[in-house]
Amino acid sequence: MSGNNRLSVLVVEDNPVVASQLTSFLGGLGWTVDFAASGQRAMHFGRAQRYDVVLLDAQLPDMQGAELCKVLKHEQKCCLSVVLMDTQLPAESRTLEVAPDIDDVVTDPSNYKDVVARCQAVARKQAMAITA
Repeated sequence: MSGNNRLSVLVVEDNPVVASQLTSFLGGLGWTVDFAASGQRAMHFGRAQRYDVVLLDAQLPDMQGAELCKVLKHEQKCCLSVVLMDTQLPAESRTLEVAPDIDDVVTDPSNYKDVVARCQAVARKQAMAITA
């Protein structure tokens, strides 16, 4: 993560409206943003680029978010942090027993302030872990 808080983010979301709004907003912050509408496309990006954060939809047309997280973080090693977007989780639930590789959860992807704060927090935490 650079000192100016500009992140490199892969948005993995199959809903075109949500994806368009997220990528436009994050790009407007000066962040580098790529977009994938499926797990297979996300793995393609993962082979070509390293990201500060992957913003990942829990339910994709071709695979579960937890499965893709494992591939991106451990097999491809294209990211250090994954923020899961899951509107089905209760707002008070921030831990995922089923997906220990998830770093944080966003329950409302249209709450851009929360999305940005969570992406920055997990990227900062990883940067601090690397330098420690």
